[in-house]
Amino acid sequence: MRGFTLIELIACLVILGILAALAGPRFVGTQPFDQRGYADELLAGLRYAEAVAVASGCNVSFHVDAAGYSANQRAAAAAGNTCAAAGAYSNPVMRGDGAPLAGTPPSDANVAAGGTVIFGASGQVTNPPAPTLVIGPFTLTVDPVSGFVTEQ
Repeated sequence: MRGFTLIELIACLVILGILAALAGPRFVGTQPFDQRGYADELLAGLRYAEAVAVASGCNVSFHVDAAGYSANQRAAAAAGNTCAAAGAYSNPVMRGDGAPLAGTPPSDANVAAGGTVIFGASGQVTNPPAPTLVIGPFTLTVDPVSGFVTEQ
């Protein structure tokens, strides 16, 4: 008689299952996906902050570091609906859904470089040179004249 017994077949399947459970996650890491997703999130956040600055006519400060990012504007001036010309950037920029424009990176996103970009009323960067933001292998740069954000 030729072939395998049922016990030999089950033993092989159990061994293969254990090996797959232990070695499988090493072949399918999520770090590249997390870094790409966070770089895209920052890119969209920077472009949104620039659009808010242009639409409102008020400067927007966008700050990025290893702990996350946030966008803020100065408080409104006492008279009318104009922005204060000086002071701290204390009012959070709100998204369309009512949540503040802020976020935190995934634990394995590797935010290597950060900084603050302040967009002026015409979209330009008012605190040049704009920092280069590095998330893993992705680099975000902001053109200081136009405020256009690119990813490499």
